[in-house]
Order: sequence, then structure tokens, then C-alpha cells
Amino acid sequence: MSTFDSSLDTTDLRIVRELTADARISLAELGRRVSLSRPAVAERVRRLEDAGVIIGYTTRLDLNRLGLSLQARVSLRPRHRSVKGAAWLQERLLSIGHVLSCVHVTGQNCYELAIAVRDAGQLEEVIEQLSALGETTTSVVLSEPLHPGDVDVTAWSNHADGR
Repeated sequence: MSTFDSSLDTTDLRIVRELTADARISLAELGRRVSLSRPAVAERVRRLEDAGVIIGYTTRLDLNRLGLSLQARVSLRPRHRSVKGAAWLQERLLSIGHVLSCVHVTGQNCYELAIAVRDAGQLEEVIEQLSALGETTTSVVLSEPLHPGDVDVTAWSNHADGR
């Protein structure tokens, strides 16, 4: 497991915070927000990418506007450990079509999945498909008060060294 990169300074973390909030921000605007010239901020972003701190840029979707107004979290406990491995599971989950993410976790269940569907009937269909893989426990999402894009990463530097 990797640890907090102490070579990142406050400006790097401010750049990451701004890019997390808006990955489409122009380099000129990003530089203005972190008090650097466009070439300086471009170099910092390139360095963060090269170091693997920034591994990609993504789009946040409004699932409601896509007709997927019901979200759920499903804990999955496979009946048998698959010798086929993670690639087999990934293929099965992608074939279901409504799985947004899957993480391997400790505890009674092995996997936690995020699901988005049209309605309760479709959720029931997806759970039925997942049940073929193992035992499931489902929780319906009521709201998302905090999204990863909302997190202020600049506070992490204080927590990394125990402050």
C-alpha cells in the first residue's frame, strides 16, 4: 500500500484539489487559482501525472438525467472463491450493466458494489443476477452528502504526519 507522498507541497495539493473539483479547468485559470504562471502550473501538473499522483481525468455524471434515479450499494459474498480471479468477476459484473463500481473489502462480505438503475423493478432484476454469484445485502442510497470531488485534499498533508 502506498503512503502519503511527503514531497507534495501545499501548491501541489491545491492543484489536485482544483482538478478534482473541475478536471476541465484551463491551465491559465488553474494557475490563477493557485498563484502560478501557466507554464509553471503546466509543469506541476505534468510532474504530478508522471509521479502517478494524477492517474486520469473523469466526468461526473448526473445519473438522474440518464434515467438511473435509483442507486443502491450491494454487499456481495461469493458462494465459492473463484479460481478464475478478479478478471472473471469483472467480466460478470460488466455484463450485468448497472454496476458502477466494485471494491474488494475485508469483513464478512468480499465485495461492495455501487449500482444505478431506473426503478425498484430493475433493481430487483440486478440483485437476482448478482445472487447467482453469491449472497447479497442491499442498501438503497437516499442521498450523497459528500462526493470524492468535494473533499479538500489540502487538509491531508496535516493528517499524514499526525497533526
